Amino acid sequence: MLALLSAVWGASYLLIAEAAEEMPESLVVFGRTALAAVVLLALVRAKRGAAWTALSDVRRRPWDALLLGLAAIALPFALITYGERTVPTGLAAVLIAAVPLLVALLAPMLDRSEVMTRVQWGGLLLGLGGVGLLVGVEQVGTAGEFLGAMAMIGAAASYAVSGYLLKLRYPGVPAETTTLISVGASALLTLPLVAVHPPTHVPSAGAVLAVVVLAVAGTAWAFVEYFRLIGEIGYGRASLVAYTIPPVAVAYGWWLRDEAVTPATVGGMLLILLGVFLTARGRRAATSGRAVSRPGPRPGTPGPPPPGPSPDADGGR
Repeated sequence: MLALLSAVWGASYLLIAEAAEEMPESLVVFGRTALAAVVLLALVRAKRGAAWTALSDVRRRPWDALLLGLAAIALPFALITYGERTVPTGLAAVLIAAVPLLVALLAPMLDRSEVMTRVQWGGLLLGLGGVGLLVGVEQVGTAGEFLGAMAMIGAAASYAVSGYLLKLRYPGVPAETTTLISVGASALLTLPLVAVHPPTHVPSAGAVLAVVVLAVAGTAWAFVEYFRLIGEIGYGRASLVAYTIPPVAVAYGWWLRDEAVTPATVGGMLLILLGVFLTARGRRAATSGRAVSRPGPRPGTPGPPPPGPSPDADGGR
């Protein structure tokens, strides 16, 4: 099942690129989140229990729901869709995989309980070196490509912030519920943008199908299945999927879109994944033997990363 999740989330970057060729960013995000919200609402209602009961929290704190939807879904999804107009799909997945590095970088400012260890600092520097290699070597061809890469880093930063929003505003809320809240709020936030900037032509069947698959498979099904795996095999083993998404996305891009895989691509990816591993390992070592409040899996992502989960559970997808 982990292999299937990697395949689905890795393919999400291809589907985003396909949809972005014919639709504005706002329409891609709205279509994906609105449909995913409908599917998740049906699943949560059928399941009932704590996940359904927790939905009443939206009525009590609508602004918190909108803030979570903005940081966890609407903003990063829009930035990823914009960035993929110029950034290869594989490179996009690798840059989004840097979410835990940004979580670690933001930790001292957003969560006083988090203390960076030497291992984490080492992982952070390695990972940022990988980001610099990818952006500095791979994306210096044009200003548009550079802006696309910056959009990916902005999306990763938004995912990182959303992890702290979950921790501070939604402690103990079932992950299915926070995912439903965030995608539903995102759909509401992006609907006015669709009205202001509608598509100039009717999208093709392929672009529409890409959005439908993103919503049903890449968002609703994938996250429900991911949460089920966490319950069955534990977060540590389930989170391994985050390390497999970037190489899978790179392979898809090379195979299906003729994207070049250069030494800088491979080197940057390895540095980022090694940095993420050391950052997560350092946190586990620092928190062993004491109880620590931790946020649940990031609800976003090419998800996402998103579109998938971050390796250390402090951010999304």
